[in-house]
Amino acid sequence: MFFISWYYFDTRDDGAVVTDDVGIELVGLDAVKALTARSLAELVLEVLPGSLKRCLGVDVRDEQSRPVLTTELVYHRWERSGHETG
Repeated sequence: MFFISWYYFDTRDDGAVVTDDVGIELVGLDAVKALTARSLAELVLEVLPGSLKRCLGVDVRDEQSRPVLTTELVYHRWERSGHETG
């Protein structure tokens, strides 16, 4: 038996939080995990170019605002001298 539930995907970028006030209906934790990974990947592509250090995350909560899943990615880029970029 599968249950459809509402989930909200809040994003974090170096402490700044964007709260999802729309949500999405999903069936099961596997669907939540897949969408969380996709959401984090999209956030990475959007904000990492040009960054030297960044902490990104996606926090998922259910329709009662209970935490369901938290993901986090810490990014550091070290540029080596003597190498041209671009």
